[in-house]
Amino acid sequence: MITFINRPTYNETEVYWKKYQGFFPDELCINENNLPTEEWLDWGDYKIHLDRMPVPDSKIKVIMIHGAGGNGRLLAPYARMLQVHGYEVVSPDLPPYGLSSAKRQKLIDYQQWIQIITNLIERESERDGKPIVLLGASIGGMLAYHTANMSKKVKGLIVTTFVDTGNPKVRDQIAPNKAISRLGKFTMDTFPYLLDSFRISVSRVSRMKLITNNSELTQLIIKDPLAAGTKISFRLLRTFLNMKLMVEPEHFDSCPILLIHPEKDPMTPFNLSEPFYNRLNCEKRCVILEGAGHFPIEQLGLEQMRKAVLSFIKEIEIDI
Repeated sequence: MITFINRPTYNETEVYWKKYQGFFPDELCINENNLPTEEWLDWGDYKIHLDRMPVPDSKIKVIMIHGAGGNGRLLAPYARMLQVHGYEVVSPDLPPYGLSSAKRQKLIDYQQWIQIITNLIERESERDGKPIVLLGASIGGMLAYHTANMSKKVKGLIVTTFVDTGNPKVRDQIAPNKAISRLGKFTMDTFPYLLDSFRISVSRVSRMKLITNNSELTQLIIKDPLAAGTKISFRLLRTFLNMKLMVEPEHFDSCPILLIHPEKDPMTPFNLSEPFYNRLNCEKRCVILEGAGHFPIEQLGLEQMRKAVLSFIKEIEIDI
């Protein structure tokens, strides 16, 4: 991994993310004094952008995985929450989101997202050997679950929700309506050779209007050209909706899991995650973030998140 000079960067050229900082407590805000360092990971034809919150003597490294309509820099305040307590955090932009890009027009799919995170884990392990904890936000939670089944280097899994798209009820919930959920999926599955290359705003195929419980912040995210303003290919959407579990939750034993589910999350309510969580047969715990929306900014929920995540990581650190 090396730093490229003549590429767009969040710190110097792409500054939209600064608009988000006023919605977080001062101690979590990103400013000129605590900017993440920026790096690029070569992955095939792709340059994957990475935000790093460095902590040289950190005993655990956290890889943060964004969801649909997000990017790594959007999660920076949460990464800062961990950095100030001594944990290094790396947050990739999953293409086509954020600053990640390909040498030529490419159609990414969901399996490749898993491969990108898996490859990043390998690179980070080779870099310094620190144990890895994955933290997946929104659909990044299930992405983290899939990845934990691919990599034995994952020592802990933290998710804000479990979105199992193999369940039709889950697909109905995350889509704007049942017609898009069912007819849209049927059409994409029937004519992939015709439709895979088409691109559509993620807001058109999801309930992005419910991503936060603050209307001003929600509109900022929806209009962000590097977040929910990005258009995704039907190929990515189709493969996401058709992703099958590599390991059923009853047989998952790779690592302990912490579910930190926002209490007031109309986008992916707890009753969507609860059945999957209940099926998990590994060491697990669930903390409900009181008063918090899907993208948590509420003070009480953030404090509960901080305590739960730090306690979970500390236990992993002790056990290693």
